[in-house]
Amino acid sequence: MNAVNPEARWKRRGPILALAIALALGAGMLIVGKLAARRGDVLPLPGHLAPDFKATRIGGETMRLSDLRGKVVVLNIWATWCKPCEEEAPSLERLYRRIKETPLGPDFEVLAVSIDARSRDAVLPFEKKFALTFPIFFDPDGRVSRVYQTTGVPETFVIDREGVIREKVVGPREWDRPEMVQWFRDVIQKAGPVEKAS
Repeated sequence: MNAVNPEARWKRRGPILALAIALALGAGMLIVGKLAARRGDVLPLPGHLAPDFKATRIGGETMRLSDLRGKVVVLNIWATWCKPCEEEAPSLERLYRRIKETPLGPDFEVLAVSIDARSRDAVLPFEKKFALTFPIFFDPDGRVSRVYQTTGVPETFVIDREGVIREKVVGPREWDRPEMVQWFRDVIQKAGPVEKAS
């Protein structure tokens, strides 16, 4: 009786198994997408319409994401206790100012949604510490986080003028790198497809 080498068996079956898993995952995502569409849900993924939500700002005023339709929006979900969020905030502020201080400014917005349970008490010192000027809203009960199916903070969604998610970023990013600033300028100026940000 010939002994079968397990490594040789894996080499023969490995690619077939990998293909089967990829097909199953793809079919699963397609089914989830169809079910979500049937229920009227919106998937928070690139290429899908960004789910709408209502949020409250420090001063008490409320707004809906859909109020910003026609602008390119950076939706940043974060928390004051999150160290990567703290490291990311200054670069997000610099991006905000660099775009806002140009003729493209009216067509751009950063919308930061804090998941802090203490909301105002936690956010005001953070806002002052980093001299943040972009709008900060609160999500203490996690509604926005649930709608956007976040798994942690920070998570960021770049939403185009039509309300479609162009990119989802998990974790912190250096938002004011020259190539990022240029990418945002391109997204704001162009109606057609824009290459993915790096």
